[in-house]
Amino acid sequence: MRESLGVSLRMMFGSEGGYSNRKSDAGGPTKFGITHKTLAAHLGKPSVSAERVQAMSLAEAETIYRKSYWTQSGGDVLPKGLDYAAFDFGVNSGPHRAVKVLQKVLGVAEDGWIGEKTLAAIADYENGLEQLIADYCAARMKFLRGLGGHQGWSANGRGWTIRVMGEDPKGEWKAQPGVIGSALKMARGEFEPVADAPHDYDGAPEGGDAKAEPKPKNPWLDPGVIFSGAGSILGSLGALFAGTGPVQWALAVAIIGAAGVGAFIVVRKLSKAQP
Repeated sequence: MRESLGVSLRMMFGSEGGYSNRKSDAGGPTKFGITHKTLAAHLGKPSVSAERVQAMSLAEAETIYRKSYWTQSGGDVLPKGLDYAAFDFGVNSGPHRAVKVLQKVLGVAEDGWIGEKTLAAIADYENGLEQLIADYCAARMKFLRGLGGHQGWSANGRGWTIRVMGEDPKGEWKAQPGVIGSALKMARGEFEPVADAPHDYDGAPEGGDAKAEPKPKNPWLDPGVIFSGAGSILGSLGALFAGTGPVQWALAVAIIGAAGVGAFIVVRKLSKAQP
């Protein structure tokens, strides 16, 4: 196992861990990119306080990342530079998402697991590792721009852009290497990131460390669910109307009434599901 995990953490968050607890961050109380829920799970507890999150040490964070993020994001097998870019993406949006986006850039099956085919595609990538890192960071930005809701791009896009690309869209904050710049330097062998030289996010706009994950889909918005139910009702009515007699007609009326009530419930669910 590579021993650059601790250095990567300092590169992302600095020695103090970047504690935050903002309404625009879906993760809630967070330090070193680790949410209160992740810390609670690691400790085997149902929940932890914001104060406990704030007191988390770098060593404790490194243990959690080594167990649940570093390897899953490809930290042990990806080329230098790309490993850092994938790890930062995994911290921000989950390792599975980070790997799937990388696989999409490579044009291989997007299963979220780094295997021989993914590694072979990396080795054969047109124009080499540096171009792959640039394309990967661009794909990450495209994913981030697609995140809606009050905790998505509109709230955190500026901070995410500074984090990944090192540039402030408004030009008010000094330029930094960002993930892309540091990853490219690592790939070129120009420097080894050191513990006392983390990214300086002091004074940067909020949102760069906010979790960036898609909003779960509401099943009531799935056309398949709606049309499947409608199809079943129509099929039942067809079978009833094919018969004759008061029993069939009574059942048909009952089904139509039930369908009306069901439609009313669906409409209410749909209206509540809209952002």
